[in-house]
Amino acid sequence: MQSNEFNQVLEQVSQKILSLPKSDRLIESLRQNQDYIALVEHQEVGEIKAIYASYGKAPQNLQGEPISSLFDDYLQQVINPQIERGEITDGSKTGDYDERKLRWSGAGVTGNWLIKNQILTLEIGPTTYPRYSQDLQRSKIDALKLMLKGLENYQDPYAYFAKAIAVTVVPISLEGYVYIGERSVNVDNPGLLNFVAGLTTFQENLEKINFYADAQQELAEEIGINLNLNAENTKFIGIAGNPFTSETDLVFITQTKQPNSYFKNAILSEHLRLVTLRNQREVNQLLNDGLLPKESQKKAIAYGSRMALEYLTKYHFKNGII
Repeated sequence: MQSNEFNQVLEQVSQKILSLPKSDRLIESLRQNQDYIALVEHQEVGEIKAIYASYGKAPQNLQGEPISSLFDDYLQQVINPQIERGEITDGSKTGDYDERKLRWSGAGVTGNWLIKNQILTLEIGPTTYPRYSQDLQRSKIDALKLMLKGLENYQDPYAYFAKAIAVTVVPISLEGYVYIGERSVNVDNPGLLNFVAGLTTFQENLEKINFYADAQQELAEEIGINLNLNAENTKFIGIAGNPFTSETDLVFITQTKQPNSYFKNAILSEHLRLVTLRNQREVNQLLNDGLLPKESQKKAIAYGSRMALEYLTKYHFKNGII
């Protein structure tokens, strides 16, 4: 049960977002205390031939005076000085992690997006890994208060959030089964059920952004599958999010050439194990009850993976069996 303060702030947020598209989805997710919201569903996008990016805005200052959140301004005035001071790294030195990240920009429940001629264009801004980490560590009541501040100042619930973009990709075996991973103890969110996933690669030149390549890289790093992913062999099924943290995942499904035996014996970098899902019944049991096949301990499911599972039960396993 949530506190009175939580419910009071939630009601204020709910009232202020009523005029925004898809406000009903966000209000429902917040009221149900869910970590998943379907921001863009498969039915809304259909078949996508390509995904492009257009220049958008960065998150606004958490403290102090407002700043210009335009893409280039934020790079020059915020991110580049942080790199020069050694506060973040840009991956230019061997072994360094690039802490510059991509953000889904736009004032609303979702970021701005457009579909024309089966091409999806997302509005993209810059952010950083530390800002993303702050979103993950913030309590839910503090997240609601920050959403309220964004609505009051910018009519945008996520104006102060990183809204970092990641990818989730579901690899399908040669026989048509899918394998969901359980996060290992040496990474964040141990025990969480998740398909292959990771943050996208920052590019100052948005023409170089390639979300399929990001999914391809995660597939190689996490389960050792080297496959050239593109819109021809990999289906984009939608965009999922976490309403309290603002995280966003572009969700993909790809048919691999690997048999079931490969997944059962794969060398894993971030997962304790991969679990087979063979039919609609097993997927529905996981979605509805949080239970893996032949297991009795409930598991939490990552928001991007939940969207993928919903798609799988409707389309891939739609007749109950493959």
